Amino acid sequence: MSTTPDYKHRRPWSLRIFCLITAGIGAYNLLLVWDHVHRAGYYRDLGVSYPPLGRAAWALVWGVLLLGLDAGLWRRQRWARRWILIALSNYGVFGVLWLSVYARSDFGRGRIGFQAALTALLVILAWWFMHWRRIRAVFERTADTSAGSDASPVERSETVLEKQPYEQQRSQDRTA
Repeated sequence: MSTTPDYKHRRPWSLRIFCLITAGIGAYNLLLVWDHVHRAGYYRDLGVSYPPLGRAAWALVWGVLLLGLDAGLWRRQRWARRWILIALSNYGVFGVLWLSVYARSDFGRGRIGFQAALTALLVILAWWFMHWRRIRAVFERTADTSAGSDASPVERSETVLEKQPYEQQRSQDRTA
């Protein structure tokens, strides 16, 4: 007799890989902060087209934001699933805008179209991934279990209303 295991509390391997990728992007940005702060004088002497400390400040913002959202994804928080797509799309657009503003050479300007296309492709891929049925199911189960006994009365009532048939909801709304 074979029984199917209960995957209710398991995190899919694909979500783990996605979390590792976003954590890698966040860690890269934090390393970029360290590099630009410690070598700001060298970058100024080289005459780079962007302000090194400005780049470090933006990298700090992106690194902290992505790592914070990654921690929420790892804990399967619904808000993190929603906001990671917004953050990744803005991160990509910011990268393209940064390149278009500070590109000096023809080679740098030639990369703008490629980077924009690649950013659009990666954002669409991340959107598809976050709306994948297995990933959605993990976040929906987490929301159902989190709205249990330790949830606020508002969260519990909303969860109960979501599980009731439509007719029962309407009759309760009329009596309230």
